[in-house]
Amino acid sequence: MKVLVVYKKSAWELFSRSEDPNVAHFMEQSGRDAQSVEQSHHVQKESMETITSTLIESGAQVSILYRSELSEEVTKNIDLAVTIGGDGTFLETSHFIHEEVPIIGVNSDPSRSVGFLSACNGSEFPDFFSDLDKQPRFNLSRARAKINGKVTGPPILNDILFSNPNPAATTRYRMEEKSFRNSGCLFATAAGSTAWIFQEGCAPLPLENNKTLQCYHRGNRNANTSTSNSFSLQSLTRKGRIYIDGEHLSYPLSIGQTLELTTGPSLTVIGDLERKRKTFLTKYNSNM
Repeated sequence: MKVLVVYKKSAWELFSRSEDPNVAHFMEQSGRDAQSVEQSHHVQKESMETITSTLIESGAQVSILYRSELSEEVTKNIDLAVTIGGDGTFLETSHFIHEEVPIIGVNSDPSRSVGFLSACNGSEFPDFFSDLDKQPRFNLSRARAKINGKVTGPPILNDILFSNPNPAATTRYRMEEKSFRNSGCLFATAAGSTAWIFQEGCAPLPLENNKTLQCYHRGNRNANTSTSNSFSLQSLTRKGRIYIDGEHLSYPLSIGQTLELTTGPSLTVIGDLERKRKTFLTKYNSNM
């Protein structure tokens, strides 16, 4: 079995090497907050060691990659992908994973990360992996973006935002002959319906084999959620951008250009996501 392990660097690794004087001051003077960052680093390192040793002892052929080094070339011919981090690491990796390759998310620091897409944490991984064939699997629908008819970006697992790159500026666009002026238009898949768009007040969609997309107009009072298997939006913003699955990946959508969203290739995820979702929603509702 060829396994690709994708990891993230801890905040401690990034901050301790930063040349930003504000970051350096934080690490030196912030006491408890800085200590928390270092503690998280050690927890993540321990998770990494547990997961890689488990895979190697199983006889798997293991490749280890920092998430910024991902490409379509390195994900070719693998049998399994394992991400070590949180949902951000999982989402970045999902952009390069073919639909026939299963993926496992491992939450490297569950005390500080929700890890909704994670199947287990680092200490649970040996037992989880030993029963791999018995673990639940979900086929999650991903979306595809096209700009003026040309496929743009990778398959989208969670959400895509169209907005003005300046968050204080107005976003202008047209959908179905209706013009909008607001903070941007947010679209989500079923998997992403308990992420950003959920915090905007939208209801979750059923997970498996669900090709429905949600649309929410941000900054419009009493805005309703609409659902469809495809959406089309024309930018009326001079320097608009689309943001895919977070802030790391974006593309320009200039005035007059059209964004089309449709269903893309699915993703096979190992882990009981329905249970994770139910636990999350129960906890969320109990705190309301």
